[in-house]
Amino acid sequence: MKRSAAFASRRSHLAQAGVTLLEALVALLIMAFGMVALIGMQGNMRRSADFAKQLSEAVRLAQRETETLRAYSMLSRDADTPAQTLSFDQIVNAQSADAGDAVRNAVYSVRRNVVNAPDGINKIVAVQVGWTDRAGVAQTLLLRSFVARVDPRLSAALTVPADGEPTRRPLDRAVAIPFDAKDLGDGRSVFKPPNSGGVAWIFNNLSGKITSRCTGFGANVDTASITAADVASRCDNNVTAYLLSGHVRFSTGPTPDPEAPSSTALPLEMAVDVTPADAHPTPAYQCFDDAPPSAVNTQTEGVRYYCAVYPNSATPPNWTGVLRIADISLGAGGYKVCRYSADYNGDGRTANDEHPQQYTNVSRALVGQNFLVIAASNTCPVGRSFEPSAGVFFNSATVQHQP
Repeated sequence: MKRSAAFASRRSHLAQAGVTLLEALVALLIMAFGMVALIGMQGNMRRSADFAKQLSEAVRLAQRETETLRAYSMLSRDADTPAQTLSFDQIVNAQSADAGDAVRNAVYSVRRNVVNAPDGINKIVAVQVGWTDRAGVAQTLLLRSFVARVDPRLSAALTVPADGEPTRRPLDRAVAIPFDAKDLGDGRSVFKPPNSGGVAWIFNNLSGKITSRCTGFGANVDTASITAADVASRCDNNVTAYLLSGHVRFSTGPTPDPEAPSSTALPLEMAVDVTPADAHPTPAYQCFDDAPPSAVNTQTEGVRYYCAVYPNSATPPNWTGVLRIADISLGAGGYKVCRYSADYNGDGRTANDEHPQQYTNVSRALVGQNFLVIAASNTCPVGRSFEPSAGVFFNSATVQHQP
């Protein structure tokens, strides 16, 4: 009886050992499948990484080819052109069998196809880069671009002085500063307006702002004769002002001509009505001009005027107001004042530099604020817009400014 019990116990232990061995074999099989899947995933990751690298290299090669074509240095070659110089006419179909760098994991070919654009002048370029990936599959990348036929000498001409004068800024200073102003050599320029008596203004060359007002110069002293030593003791340096300047032309005949006005000039004065007046220094402005002292004269080139407007104390300092012509007979039997003004930039409004009826929050110099004086019985001429192809090189549109 005891022997049967021992035998049964032994059989139970052997059965348990068999089950454990089977579990181990199943676990090993599952691990084997997992390892196979992991190896496959690693292979796919390597192929994807290789393809990403190859695609990036193909994009670089296509962009390099396109930018090389855009870097042509002449339109057509001649007998004296160096062999390595690329011209626009040389942008034609071509192919390179081995275009990659020395360190690479694929061999690339670059083919370009060039056709003329619909305008018959420029060119459309299609650059195709081909290679074979790690799996032996042929891959291609296509980059299309447009190459304009522009003479490279035009861009170089921007840095070349025209007729001996710099094209960037007159005398390398702010364009608002009158050309007749004298550079003092210390970042400032001095200007004595016509008929200003003893008054001169000092401009900051960088901003074009009036930073000093000088007095005490004789009426016969001109701008060219003023030195830095002269202004050292004659100027009030605690000044901020903005230049407001332009021309007044006259066409008082039966048919006013805004493009070539040729009537003789009239005596006049310029005035600036700032609002609110109590927010500005006293005086709020100074204006000078070269108008003739009498209506009997031969001055047909018009009147130049220069005003210094002293702004309020806002941040930044600015002024709002109206510029007008004073001391001229207006209305029936007299004259009418038109201003050259239009929406030159097409933004739907007349900005300060486009000569509006009223200036608003002006915080910089304004030049080219021009007027046309006509007979009161006439209407301000419509003029013509800027159109070089028709021989019109400035906008001659005018609108009524003063009745």
